[in-house]
Amino acid sequence: MTTETFWCGAQDNRLYLTSGEFTSTLRDSQLPGGLCPRGLAWDGTDTLFAGLTDIKLMLQSGKFSVTLKTSVDISAIDTAPVDISWDNTNSPWIGNTDKRGYLQSGKFSVTLKTSFDANAFDTQTRGISWDGTNTPWSGVTADKLYLQSGQFSVTMKTSREVGAIETLPHGVSWDGSVNTPWIGATDDKLYLQSGQFLSTLKTSEDVGTIEAIPTGIDSDTRLTAVVAVAAGRGGLHPIMHGMIGGKGISSLHPITDGYITESDRAQL
Repeated sequence: MTTETFWCGAQDNRLYLTSGEFTSTLRDSQLPGGLCPRGLAWDGTDTLFAGLTDIKLMLQSGKFSVTLKTSVDISAIDTAPVDISWDNTNSPWIGNTDKRGYLQSGKFSVTLKTSFDANAFDTQTRGISWDGTNTPWSGVTADKLYLQSGQFSVTMKTSREVGAIETLPHGVSWDGSVNTPWIGATDDKLYLQSGQFLSTLKTSEDVGTIEAIPTGIDSDTRLTAVVAVAAGRGGLHPIMHGMIGGKGISSLHPITDGYITESDRAQL
């Protein structure tokens, strides 16, 4: 169960920590030296964020201290880093200059492992994450949440238009169970979308009194699920459609999209 939600904003250039998924309780915030954070991620110990001013990937100590542990200049790759994630080995991030998703080695080496071109789907890339199997990302041209296969194949597994809810979807994440937290800069809200991605909006939280341009989001439970998937335990990966017979379903192993094992049925 998600106990904390990490997010950041471009108006006050701060990192924020909100209780739960979501409450109005702001646990902490940090101004990281005027570095203009756009997206962020939690690695279990420290906070990664993409800094637009210096065009760097940054590692901030804890949640949050004033200590900047390390950074890497990625201006030779993309001059507009807008979000970042952590897969427990490498750092996926997304840039809006070349409209590409990138996989940077570690935290952070100068090695770029791979990238994908998002132009065919959306010409204004914003958020990126990692769920242990696939790459959720977002774009504001089509107002959509996207699910790209792996890290990164050319296969687009699914997408969901969210323009009726929010016309500037920015950061996107995964809560390790059955929901997709994402963030919008038009109505200044944190959103919780069911599954990957159903039409059901489970809840939202207005953060406009805290931050006028919220941009990035992550869940404190996402990484736990990612580690479980990598270890072959599967975490709490839902079937793509999220619910069966009116009940949620999870498994102790990765589930092939759309297929249900006998152990899955036993949980219904």
